[in-house]
Amino acid sequence: MFDIATIVLGTFQGELVMVFGDSIGWFVGHAILVGTLATLVFAIRERDHVIKHSGLGRSQAIDFGVFLSLTMALFYFFSAICGFASIASLVIGATSALFLRWMVTILG
Repeated sequence: MFDIATIVLGTFQGELVMVFGDSIGWFVGHAILVGTLATLVFAIRERDHVIKHSGLGRSQAIDFGVFLSLTMALFYFFSAICGFASIASLVIGATSALFLRWMVTILG
């Protein structure tokens, strides 16, 4: 059988197979992928409803996108260049991104 879940989920799929066995682990991994894809398709198709009724505007979406981008860039810097552990790099990257956002927003 084809095994797309191993390509997309990586080691998490291997852990699913270890926990549930070969066939059920394969099914659970692919069910996660199908569920994620269905959620994305539904969100894209109903984006107008989500935008109108979520209470979030364009500025919040841009702010969140910049926060994620800066967090990922700092995560890469701390993990690949500085050699920190992954969790520590993620926490320090997110904290640094929030601090930079605060400095730009409050201090101008």
